Amino acid sequence: MADRDDRAGRPTDRLTLGSRVVVRHLIEGGERATDTLGVLVRLDPQTLVVRSDRGQVSIAADAVVAAKPVPERPWRLASFLRRARVAVLDLDGVLRDFDATGERARSERELGLPEAGLPDLAYALPQARAMVVGEGTYAEWVSALREHLLGLGHPEPLVAQVVQRWEQDRGTPVAATVELLDEVVADGIPVFVLTNGSDRVPEELERIGLGRLVPRLLNSHGLGVAKPDPAAYAAAHAEIARRLGREVPPDEVRFTDDRPDNVDAARAFGWQAQVFRPRPQAG
Repeated sequence: MADRDDRAGRPTDRLTLGSRVVVRHLIEGGERATDTLGVLVRLDPQTLVVRSDRGQVSIAADAVVAAKPVPERPWRLASFLRRARVAVLDLDGVLRDFDATGERARSERELGLPEAGLPDLAYALPQARAMVVGEGTYAEWVSALREHLLGLGHPEPLVAQVVQRWEQDRGTPVAATVELLDEVVADGIPVFVLTNGSDRVPEELERIGLGRLVPRLLNSHGLGVAKPDPAAYAAAHAEIARRLGREVPPDEVRFTDDRPDNVDAARAFGWQAQVFRPRPQAG
C-alpha cells in the first residue's frame, strides 16, 4: 500500500502554504467526508491546517481524500474599473483609511464615545460642512471640535490629547486599492479622486506617500459642493472634461465610493457606479 501511495503521490503534493485550497477529508471516524475551503496555513507530513470562514481547521494528513488549489475570489471592483473610459474613486475608506494604530479608538474610550463616535461627532459640526464646501478651513474645524469637547465637560488635558491624536492621524494608504489605481493608470485610463475634503488634503496625501494622487484630485473644498449633492457630480464632471480637453459622456465614467448614498447620486447623474468593497481576502 505504501509503495502504491508513493508512486501515485499524496493528495497534498500540489498544495503550497498561503494558497487558497479545498480539501476533502474524512470525518466521524471515516464514516463520511466533508470539504474545507480556505487558506493553507500549515502543512507537514502529519497535519494540515486550513484557515476557513469557520476558523482554523486541523486535518490529519491520512484523512485527506483529495486536495487542490482553487482560484482566488475575483475582485469585482477591479474588473469594473479596468473597463472604464474614465475612472473616479472616492478617497477616504477607499484609497485611505484612518486609525491604523488604534489611537482614535483609545480617544473614544476615554471620551465615553461608541466606536466611530469621534468622527461622527466631528463631522456633525457645522464647521465640517463649511470646510468641505470651501467656506471654512481645516484649522477652524479642529478648533470647533476642541471647543465642542470642552463644552461637553471633558477636562482640558484630555481634550488636548484627543485633538493632538486626531491631527496626527492623516491616514494610511489602502494598499490593494492604490495598487489597482496604479494599474488602471498604467493601462492609460484617466483616473480621478473625488473627495469631500478639506484644504489640507493635498498636504496629507504627500505626507502618507500618495502625493501622486494630488494632480488627480477633485476636492469638494475647491469645487464648492459636496457629495451626494447632485451639483457635486456636475461640477466634478465639468472639471474632468476640462482636464481631459474633451466632452465626456456621463456613462463613460465609472465611479466607486464606500457610501451607498454617494453611489446612488452618481448613478442618478448618469455615471456608472459601484459601492466599494475591499479586495476579498484569500479563503
